[in-house]
Amino acid sequence: MSGKIDHYGMWTWGGRVFNWKKYLDHMRLSGMDTVVLWHYHAPANAPQIKEYANHLGIRVIWGFNWSWNSPVCLNSDEDAAKWRDIVLNMLKNEYESLQPEGICFQVGGTEFDFECRLGCPICRKTYGGDGVGSLYMKFAGTIIDAVKKQYPELKLYANIHLGGVHQSFEALKFLDTSINIMWEDLPGPKKHLEVPFAYDWEAEDTAVTSQTLNMVRRMCELRGADEDVAFIVKGFPNHWGGCDPMLLEDFDLKVLANVYQEKWDAAEHYCEKRLPDALQVFRIIADSPAREKTVLLLVEHGLWEYQRYYPAMLILEAIKNPFRDPDEVIYAAKSYKNT
Repeated sequence: MSGKIDHYGMWTWGGRVFNWKKYLDHMRLSGMDTVVLWHYHAPANAPQIKEYANHLGIRVIWGFNWSWNSPVCLNSDEDAAKWRDIVLNMLKNEYESLQPEGICFQVGGTEFDFECRLGCPICRKTYGGDGVGSLYMKFAGTIIDAVKKQYPELKLYANIHLGGVHQSFEALKFLDTSINIMWEDLPGPKKHLEVPFAYDWEAEDTAVTSQTLNMVRRMCELRGADEDVAFIVKGFPNHWGGCDPMLLEDFDLKVLANVYQEKWDAAEHYCEKRLPDALQVFRIIADSPAREKTVLLLVEHGLWEYQRYYPAMLILEAIKNPFRDPDEVIYAAKSYKNT
């Protein structure tokens, strides 16, 4: 009997959600049950968002910076202690009152172009070699231990960019299994470890290979059957950044939709073309021994609140049941077209 993916939903920078109520409504209509809203700080309207999402049966995971995109040395006890205090203060002052169901965090040094704040030779060596996995464990461990001590019931999600981790992701097998790893920038033959749905669906040289599939399998089995595992499917971003989620009216959304229609039209062709590759990856995730499996779409600045665009619904259908033929998935997704 084939396995299944237990949860699916959206991962997004909340400041590019132009009508958060309709965004969540479309998630619910599509059967999604999980949303990650990532910010540098908790949005001002966080309580209202959580209440509405929970009313729809959607769990909200709040994401914020644990040194991502900041000048840090992953080999520095001083930097780790500094960010431990920043994170604890953020949790106390901005998130504690929300009684969060989960916190998704990103640590610096796991993407491309990482430069150690101190020019540390150990950082340079690991980043230029197999990757920063062991240094990540050292740096993040200091923060994680402090957070778990103060908030023992809080569910943590380690959002891992594979750009700087590379093959050293094996070091994360020692991460506490109570922490769900959210894998981002899935593996493939290119430098950025892309599969056909990481950043750019149209790339000609990102076909799934046996090496790619084997790495996905290893990621799913990294900590055995007692872990939860999650993957973030990119490929639908238009713009980045922003502050609090908004509530623009239909007219304003329609104006924005006209701007992005060309990108969605292009994505339609390439998503269908790459669908067989995506299905292979999702089948591995579904059949993995992990305790609980989650796959999230990243539809960034994509006006999901205005329309459930066909390319996103196509990939969502592939996630829901990846054991169908591509033609069956396409047929199912087209029933939602332009809704």
